[in-house]
Amino acid sequence: MVEQQDRSGLIKEFFALPLKKKEIAFTYLGYSGIILRVEDRAVAVDIGFGLQKVDMNVFSKLDLLLFTHSHSDHYNRARTRGILEKSDVHIVAQHQVAEDLKDRAPPNRLTSATPKKPIGAGGFEIAAVVGIHPRPISIFRIKKDKFTVFHGGDSGYAPVKEYPAEIAFLPTGSPSPSCSPESALRFARDLKPRIAVAMHGNSAQMNKFKNLVEKEMPNTTIIIPKKYQVETLTL
Repeated sequence: MVEQQDRSGLIKEFFALPLKKKEIAFTYLGYSGIILRVEDRAVAVDIGFGLQKVDMNVFSKLDLLLFTHSHSDHYNRARTRGILEKSDVHIVAQHQVAEDLKDRAPPNRLTSATPKKPIGAGGFEIAAVVGIHPRPISIFRIKKDKFTVFHGGDSGYAPVKEYPAEIAFLPTGSPSPSCSPESALRFARDLKPRIAVAMHGNSAQMNKFKNLVEKEMPNTTIIIPKKYQVETLTL
């Protein structure tokens, strides 16, 4: 396990990593926390618990920050405000989170995620979909040129056939009451990703999802990520 005091250095290395034209890099923060780099742009999703004791200065190069909902493992008000102070990041967030930030974020840098309304922010195109969860939740398809990425937060299955993606970050279970390996498989059936990354679940749930996809969708590569380890994908 990576010590908290080492995380800032690892994230700095992630932002400094050179990428080739068809490469995407990501690092997993736990739960549904992801930092993703596409060409010269960087986006982070649901960085709640994953930022404990991390120097906010390391996020100065972040272009876009997405929040699916207001649960504390996905959204932390103080750390998000810290990032706003240290960067020019644009935030797209589920409505309750956007409302919580509107007194600190400049209006031109904060967008409430309206379902089925195309959003352009931080050099990305974002589509928001209403997910399934005890608390209101938005899940996202993110586009940058030819790159398409889906992020399912910790939502249970919701129809997303309209939003195919080459890479899908899919929630598999614990501690969410909504998602499971089976609901993640249903997402994968809709999205038909080339690469599916398991997240927001325990080891058994992530491995069950891997086995389900390998059996039904043999052309999809499955990744079970390790926290703070950089993964570089070629598309």
